[in-house]
Amino acid sequence: MVFDARRRVICVWLAISAVTALWTIAVMAQPLTVKQEETPAPQSEDPAPAPLVPDDEPAPMAEPPAGPQSSDEPQQGDDETESSGETSPAPAMSDDDPPTSAGDPESTPADEPSSEPSDSPDAPPAQLPTAAERGKPAPIKGAEPHAPNGQALDAASLKGVRPGHTTREALHSQWGPPIQVDKIKDGVRETYEVKPFDRVRITINDDVVDSLAVYLEKPLSRETAVELLQIDGVEPVELFNDQGRLIGLAYPERGVMLGLNQKSNPPQVFQIVVEPIDAQPFLDRAAKRLETRFADCLADLKQALELSPDAVRAQWLHAELTLRAGDLEQARYSAQKIVELESGNLEYRLTLAKVLAASGDYPLAIKHASDVAGSSASAGVVKARAYCQWGDYLAASAKRDYPQAIKHHLRAIKLAEPFVASPNAAIRKAAKELMVDAHLAVAHDVGWGRWQQKPKVVPLWINRATAFADDLIAKERGSLDVRLRVCEQALAALAGITQPPDATVWIRGLTELGKNMFDEADDAAYKAHLAWRLGVALNDAVEVEASRNKLDKALALGKTGLELFETGEPAGKQLPAHSYLRGRLCYRLGAVFAIQKSDHAQALAWYDRAVPLLESPVPADAVDCGKQGETFVSMAVSYWETGNRREALRLTDQGAKLMEQAVRDGLLEKGALAVPYSNLASMHEQLGDAQEAQKFSELASRHEKLSAH
Repeated sequence: MVFDARRRVICVWLAISAVTALWTIAVMAQPLTVKQEETPAPQSEDPAPAPLVPDDEPAPMAEPPAGPQSSDEPQQGDDETESSGETSPAPAMSDDDPPTSAGDPESTPADEPSSEPSDSPDAPPAQLPTAAERGKPAPIKGAEPHAPNGQALDAASLKGVRPGHTTREALHSQWGPPIQVDKIKDGVRETYEVKPFDRVRITINDDVVDSLAVYLEKPLSRETAVELLQIDGVEPVELFNDQGRLIGLAYPERGVMLGLNQKSNPPQVFQIVVEPIDAQPFLDRAAKRLETRFADCLADLKQALELSPDAVRAQWLHAELTLRAGDLEQARYSAQKIVELESGNLEYRLTLAKVLAASGDYPLAIKHASDVAGSSASAGVVKARAYCQWGDYLAASAKRDYPQAIKHHLRAIKLAEPFVASPNAAIRKAAKELMVDAHLAVAHDVGWGRWQQKPKVVPLWINRATAFADDLIAKERGSLDVRLRVCEQALAALAGITQPPDATVWIRGLTELGKNMFDEADDAAYKAHLAWRLGVALNDAVEVEASRNKLDKALALGKTGLELFETGEPAGKQLPAHSYLRGRLCYRLGAVFAIQKSDHAQALAWYDRAVPLLESPVPADAVDCGKQGETFVSMAVSYWETGNRREALRLTDQGAKLMEQAVRDGLLEKGALAVPYSNLASMHEQLGDAQEAQKFSELASRHEKLSAH
C-alpha cells in the first residue's frame, strides 16, 4: 500500500514515547523538522527557517533486529492481552523482557510452535489422510458436479469400485470378502488383497464406499501412475506436511491423491488414494493459483462452492481474490459474509479490515485490527499481523499518525520474531512474511515521519526486509512477488525523504522484476493488478529521482508509470485514490519543468491533465488535504506565469481552503498558510482588487510570524 505525507516546515517538537529495546533506538530518535516541498510563488521566495535540531547532530542509532534465524527450536511467543479500546499499544518490550507462551484457540495451528518432531531420513513415507480423517467439507455423494470448463467431473474408480457411488453390497459382490474389517467412527474400514497391488484399504460410511487407499508393492514413477489412472489432463496441487515436506499430489477433478516417497529422486508414488470429488483439493489449488492466475482461481472457488456451499474458506479466498483484482464492492461483500459466518475467526476479521482500508474506510479498519490485537483469543503471528495492519492504517489515515504507527509495527516485529524458526512450515512462513511487511512498514514510518538521519536509517530497515524476503524465497518456497513488494515499499519509504539516498537498486529491481513477471503472466486480471502496482511504485520513484535532481530519469519513469496506470485501469478503477494517484503523477512531472527547469509552458501540458484528476471526489481519509492544497498552490504559479490568471487565482484559493482545513484538523502548522495567503495578496493586487489584496497581505504577515516562531 502506498501512503502519502507532507514535506513542509514543522515548527513544533513531537514528543515520542521512549522505546527501551536497543534495536528500537535506531528509529525512535529525536524529532526532526522537515523542509516544505518547494512551492513556487509569484514573488521572491523567503529563505527556509533553520531546523530546530542542527543537521550535524547525529541521532542515536543502532542496528535493526537480527534477520532470519536458523535455530531448530522456536522461542515462545508473546501472549499479552491488549486493550482494543485504546489507540496506542502497550509499552514496547525490551530485549530483556521474557515473552510468555502463545497459543491460538482457532482451528488452524498457524500460531502455535509445533511440538512435532522433524522428519527422519529413515522414517517411512507419510500416509495420505482420507477425507474422513481430514474432516474437510463433505462431498455431495451421488451428485455429478461440473468442472470449470462445463464438462462433468469424472471421479476415478478402481476395478469397478467408485467412491461415493459403490455400495458395500456391490463391493463385496465384485471383490469378494475382505481379509480384515476394522470398526471406525461412523463406519468400517475393510482391507483387500487386489493384484497387482500390495493391499487396498476401503473406508465405508453409511454403507457406501467413501475412499480407497491403495498401497503399492513397488513404487511407481509419477508419470506411470498418472497414465495408469488416466489423469494426465488434470492439473495437480502439491500437498505438504507440517514440516513443509512434499508428501503428495491431489488431482481435484478426479478425486485422486498420490502419496510420494521423498527418499527416491525423483519422488516416486507409493500410495494412491481415491475419493469422491471433494471441495478441499479445489480450495488448495485455488490458494496456489491466487498469486498469479486469477481466472483459474475463481474457477476453482466456484467449483468448491458448488460442492460445498457452506465452505467458508472459499468465501475467504474469494474476498482475497476480488480485493487483488480491484473489485472492492465484491471483496467487501465476501469479507463481511465470512465474518458473519465465523465471527470468532480472527484472521477473517483481519481480511475484512484489509478490504475496508483498501476502500478508504480507515476508522473501521482500525477498529477491526485493534479489536483483534486486543482480543484475549489473539496470539502469535495472528496477533502480530493485527498490530502490523493497525499500524498501517494509522499511517495511512487522515491523521497520518506515524509515531503511533511505528510503535505498532515494532510491536508486530517483537511478537512475530520467536516464530521465524518454528519447525511448523506454515507458522514459519507466516512469521517471515510478517517480518518483511513490518520492517518495510517501519521504513515507511521513518521515511515519512519526523526523524533525524532518515537517509541512513530507512535503508537499514529496507535491508532487513530484503533479508527476510530472500530467506522466504530460498527456504519457504516464497514467490518472487515478495521481492517485488520490497522494491515497491522501499520506494514508498524513500519518497518521504527530502534528500533521499540513491534508490537505483530498488528502481532497477522494480522495473526489471516487474517486467519479467508481467511478460510471463497469462492472466489478464493479474496483469492489470500488477500493472497498477508498478504504476504506483513508479509514482514514488519519480518523487525520489526528482528530489535527487535526476530529472530526465524522473520524466522517463513517470511516463512509463502513466502507461502502466492505463494498463492497470481494470484493477485500479474502484480504488479511492484512483484519480488522485494519476493526477499526482501528472503534477510531479509538470513540477519537474516548473520548479526545476523553470519551463511553465511545458509544465502546463501536465498540469492540464493533473487538475481534473486531483479535483475528482475522493474520501477524506484517502488523501492528505494539506499536501493536496500545496499541490494546487504550486500549479497555480505556472498558470499565472503563462497568463491564465483566473485559473491561477481559482487554484490558489482552492489550495488555501484545503490547507486551512488541514490546519483545523491538526495536520498542518498555521505558518504554512503564509505562502498561499501571500500569493493571493500578490494576485489580487495585480488584478486590481486592493481590498482583497490588503486582506490576504495581513493574513500572510500574521502567518509568517507564526512560521518564524
